[in-house]
Amino acid sequence: MMHTSLSAQLDEALQANPAMIGLSSGLEPLTFSLASTRVAGAARPAASGAPTLVMLHGWQDNLASFHALVPYLPSEWGLLLFDWPGHGLSEHKPGDYYYPFYDYLDDLHQVLHQQRFSGPLILVGHSLGGLVASCYAAAFPDRIAALVMIEALGPMAEPAQQITNRLAKSLDQRLKQRQKRQRYFDSAFQALQLRASINKVAAEPLLPLVARGLMETPQGITWRHDPHLRGDALYRMSPAHCESIIRAIHCPALAIRGTDGYPALRSQDAQQRMHGFRQLQVVDLPGTHHCHLQQPQQAASWVTDFVTKIQTRT
Repeated sequence: MMHTSLSAQLDEALQANPAMIGLSSGLEPLTFSLASTRVAGAARPAASGAPTLVMLHGWQDNLASFHALVPYLPSEWGLLLFDWPGHGLSEHKPGDYYYPFYDYLDDLHQVLHQQRFSGPLILVGHSLGGLVASCYAAAFPDRIAALVMIEALGPMAEPAQQITNRLAKSLDQRLKQRQKRQRYFDSAFQALQLRASINKVAAEPLLPLVARGLMETPQGITWRHDPHLRGDALYRMSPAHCESIIRAIHCPALAIRGTDGYPALRSQDAQQRMHGFRQLQVVDLPGTHHCHLQQPQQAASWVTDFVTKIQTRT
């Protein structure tokens, strides 16, 4: 019965106004015009002087990744969410474009410059969103009041001597991916089951995210996100670059790790990174890499307590 109900809910969501899919109550859809593409988003205005949380989703996800957290956040706080280019309802970037990491920073910069904020600005990022948020907080320390990283701890890095292997592997991968055909599903529920299996998350909390990430075509149901996103990066910064960025983050930071999340966040390298932050709190949340979907009330509670303490100190 649960499968039948979820399948019906998913099918119903796909028939709704696409701009509203995955939006929690109180959020209004909006669109941003960037240099080369249009980006779909949603917002809730902040009460006078209250903080605004800019919520940045992960790789191949969309803004509905935060659907379950919104109801547990203080109603007077402002919220700004958007689908990264190539994700969700946002347009794909033109040409044979592969979404290098540093361009996400440019996308965020353009979005923020189209909004006005009366109170403190808090960056909340999951996975890729957390990597981008950490770099942005380092680049603009006077603009960001606090940083929340969910299943992230600064930018990704790897030893410099691995660069040639990365270049060769990634370039060969691009050749193969250009020959791949688009995948279609017999039903939306089939896509939901696949994501649940891959992410190790129950199907129900994933439903808003999956619904916003699907589209119906004459050939069948398929993912909205740009197929170019599947390619590995040609370049990844060195540990020295990563260390410089982390040491440039002046604001308080909160890292939320899933107990069964990304193993690198519990490595010796992660322990060394933690010492680079000026003000870092680390908490563990039961769940996998999408632990904020599995435990939204607890995740929102930690974010609320963290931001409230910052406001109290200032």
